[in-house]
Amino acid sequence: MFSVPVLLVVTATAVIATLACALALAAGSAWPLSLLSGVAAGAATIALLSRLLDDSHRIRP
Repeated sequence: MFSVPVLLVVTATAVIATLACALALAAGSAWPLSLLSGVAAGAATIALLSRLLDDSHRIRP
């Protein structure tokens, strides 16, 4: 159903977004700001990992 790279991106995104939200809450920020920081971290993770795992940008021997 899912390929391994897609599963890796989704799992890493969920972990990074959760950690960013938890760290923002632990630092004492309000919950809307914490959720926004989690969403921003998740979006950045999706953008970075999808570019790193894209087959069209790999150098083939």
